Amino acid sequence: MGAPFPRMSHGVTRPSSAPSRASWLLFALGLLLGLLAVLLFVTACLMGASPSGWGYVVGGLLLSVGLLTKRWRRWRGLTRAGLGLLLLIIGARLLLTERRELRTLRLPDEGSRWVNRLVEERDGTLLAAHALLRSGRIPRADAHDFVPALEAAFARLRDAQGPVATPAVATWLGLQSPESFDAVVIPPPGKAAPETAVVFLHGYAGNFAVYCWQMARSAQAISALTVCPSVGPAGDWGSRQGEDTLERTYAWLTRRGVRRVYLGGLSNGGVGASVLVRRAAHPGLELRGLLLISGAETKAPLPHVPMLLVEGKRDTMMPARLMRELARREGRLATYVEVDSGHFAFLDRHEACEKAIASWLLDRERQARP
Repeated sequence: MGAPFPRMSHGVTRPSSAPSRASWLLFALGLLLGLLAVLLFVTACLMGASPSGWGYVVGGLLLSVGLLTKRWRRWRGLTRAGLGLLLLIIGARLLLTERRELRTLRLPDEGSRWVNRLVEERDGTLLAAHALLRSGRIPRADAHDFVPALEAAFARLRDAQGPVATPAVATWLGLQSPESFDAVVIPPPGKAAPETAVVFLHGYAGNFAVYCWQMARSAQAISALTVCPSVGPAGDWGSRQGEDTLERTYAWLTRRGVRRVYLGGLSNGGVGASVLVRRAAHPGLELRGLLLISGAETKAPLPHVPMLLVEGKRDTMMPARLMRELARREGRLATYVEVDSGHFAFLDRHEACEKAIASWLLDRERQARP
């Protein structure tokens, strides 16, 4: 008899295959995340990131290293660690923001956008400030002490409010419209239903909670509600979108029982406020006055309402001579305050500005009493 046939194996042995497409995609993703994380790490070291900012940086680094070394078993835990840290930071910010009086609401339905809670306003703002300075978008004469003053303002906000949401995120994502816009809303302490409000329009680069909070410190002098609505990054309040947004802000205030309003603006917001004071109105609101800080449309028709103008005497972006001329033309209705600063007087001379605004609001309320 012949030799028996060898038993055939049911399994087929194949040579090791090349890395799958999924593996290459994960490697590419890890490389991209790694480059981004290294860039953010360098930036965080240079400007001093917040705790949540550092959490995002470290989490991104761990996740990228884990993805790049996914084929080696002993490094696989880095992917889980990085992803876990990122999720922890996101969860903490979603839970801990908006726990005090400062809130960022989506008006008019009073909802909120979760994207506004993900990033510390300080990190994004300081990053943008450094970029604007290095690109020459801010004149040197106005840039003196700008970044230190901004850092100090965020330190005061953190001590008073803790983590806060920022409408700047939704603004740069293009989510603002008159039908659905973010607004920072800050009620006065101990006043459940104020009948007076200060509406404060933001300037170029978007709406920031830190500026609104600083204005609210002055508005507390008359127990007023402070509301800071959002338009686009350019702060173009003179546009149709800006006018509609302000009118819907006024309508929302009247539904809350507000009867008196002061309209204010910073930089481009001041330009917009000086234009919209004659165009936007609500029959249920009495306009008590106009607050213009480092910005006004000096060629617009005079509003003929009580007006406070706060200006830095070294401002090259909104020259002080133009603000002085506007105050001169308005006559007795205008109060002009000039401080030793540039365009960012509201930051680096915040105490003098807050005192001037609070004093003017108190005077206006006294004069308006029957």
